[in-house]
Order: sequence, then structure tokens, then C-alpha cells
Amino acid sequence: MEDLEKQMWRKVEKYMRFLNFVPFLRMVAVCNNLAFSNLTKCSDIDLFIVARRGRLFIVRILVTGVLHLLGVRRHGKKVAGRFCLSFFVDDSFLNLSQIAIEDDVYLRVWIKTLVPVINDGVYRDFINENVWVDDDFNVNKPVFSFDDSQIKVALEWFLGGIIGNLIEKGLLGWQLKRARRKAENLGDSSSLLMNEHILKFHNFDRRREYRGLWKAKFGNSKITLDKFRELNLEKN
Repeated sequence: MEDLEKQMWRKVEKYMRFLNFVPFLRMVAVCNNLAFSNLTKCSDIDLFIVARRGRLFIVRILVTGVLHLLGVRRHGKKVAGRFCLSFFVDDSFLNLSQIAIEDDVYLRVWIKTLVPVINDGVYRDFINENVWVDDDFNVNKPVFSFDDSQIKVALEWFLGGIIGNLIEKGLLGWQLKRARRKAENLGDSSSLLMNEHILKFHNFDRRREYRGLWKAKFGNSKITLDKFRELNLEKN
């Protein structure tokens, strides 16, 4: 799967250039299977996105719109090799212990393997906020360099005041209403979190399953990426 992994990273670099124009976007990080180096031919590319506080919903609608127009957003049955936009936070919600379950093996590995591909410096704040993840492993991180976008600067000026506040408020009400309707249909097995600081759209929360599998195989041994990959391969 090494060739597939290289192909995926080339796609990430290609399309992140377009997101570099999105106002109030502070970080985009690759997560889950591509970050774990645990791909299959059916894998998508999961992204974790950090927005400026008070502009989360503007960032979400613009990121979604850009990748959809480019034909690379995951939706419906179009999954493999597409970008999955299921986890957004603003920069007041960087400490993810707020959403952790007890002995959350999956979230700990997820945090340690994030690969920031757009980052205005907030990744350092993210790491500092998550020192509760004391595991000492990490992964090599591809470095992409994008020039500062004057379009982004102009859009942030235009949407930074009353106009932006009104748009954000309207998008917040509309998107939360849709998301809550979806949550009601999915039931308790989902992991949907929705408020003005976080949007987490995972139809199935498998963290308890991973915790059980880890304890059965490794007990209370130290978490390492190799062990997690082994567990993930067996699960899949």
C-alpha cells in the first residue's frame, strides 16, 4: 500500500492549496487511516480542521463548498480517495480531553498522529493543550509550504465585523438544526457533537470497541503506534 499512501499525500498537497484561501482557517490536519499509515483501496482522507473562534460555521461551509466544487469531497457512495470533513473545532476548543472517554486509546493515538498540512502556528497550542496525552511516540510529518494569500486577508477583513457575525449566526442556526435532525435518526451509537465550538460528525463511535480490543490483546501495556496498527489490521 506504499504507492497508494504516496498517491494520497500528493492529493493532499494538491488540494490544500485551494483551502489556503479560506478566511479564518487556522489549521487543517490529516488524521485517521492516512495518518496511521493503515490504508486500503476504499480509504478516504480524513481531515481535522481548526477555525478561529466565532467563525467556525463560515469556515465549515467554505471548506465544504471548495472541496465539493473541486469534486473531491466525500459524500454518499463517493468515498475512496476523497476528503472526509467530519471534525471541526474552533481555537477555544483545542483540549480534546473534553470529549475523551475513559481509557480512550483511539483518541490518544489520533492526537499523536495528526499531520498538520495547513498551520498558522495553532498546532503548537493544540499540542500544549493536550499534554494529558503523555505517550512518547510520534510520526514523521510531511511539510507543505504555501504562500500567504492576500485573498484570505481581504476576506477576513470583510467578514471580520458585523457582516461576518450575521452570516455566522445564520449558518450556525441552519447547520445545527440539520445536524440535530441527523443525530436523532442515527441514535446512541453515533458520535455527533454540535455547538458553537465543535462539529464532530461520526456516524459510528468505535472508541469503546477499540478500548475493549486493546485491553483484550495488550492489557494495560504502554500505547505505541506499532501496537495500534497491529490491532487495527486485525480489526479490519
